[in-house]
Amino acid sequence: MKLFNRSKFISGKEIERFIVKIEAELIDTVHEMDLSITIDVRKMEIIDAHSSMLRVPYAHCHEVADLAKKLIGLKVISGGQAKNVSKLMGGRCGCLVLEELAQDAVRAVSQTSATIIPPEQHEQIIHKFSDGTCYTHCMPIKEKTEAAYPRSYHKDIYEKLKTRF
Repeated sequence: MKLFNRSKFISGKEIERFIVKIEAELIDTVHEMDLSITIDVRKMEIIDAHSSMLRVPYAHCHEVADLAKKLIGLKVISGGQAKNVSKLMGGRCGCLVLEELAQDAVRAVSQTSATIIPPEQHEQIIHKFSDGTCYTHCMPIKEKTEAAYPRSYHKDIYEKLKTRF
């Protein structure tokens, strides 16, 4: 018999030229919450954020839902990003579960922005941020790029999207 289940759903979309919205939801046995962050990908900065706690284990958990506003101004896809999110959302005055959701949402910016930023520029940004974080991202950028699946997919999408606006 399962005693605990947790599901997360994270999506990213472009809502204006170079403005991306990440929507994240977490549902588990005792929690149901969502978080939305809006990012200007030209600056790689969060320009709006909000969250709501629909189901929580304690009534006073609702008091920390506004923590998401602290994410406004945060630079994403940058060194120290995870520590900064943790500092803003966690700790004695924070919420561990909302912090986890915020970490996931902020990480989703890199995948969401892949079709908005020119592929070569995106690879440079991701390499700077991800260098040393996993097997592939420990490789030199040239080797990693050569080993990547064809970027034509991303390049085609980028070309189509940049003519939309």
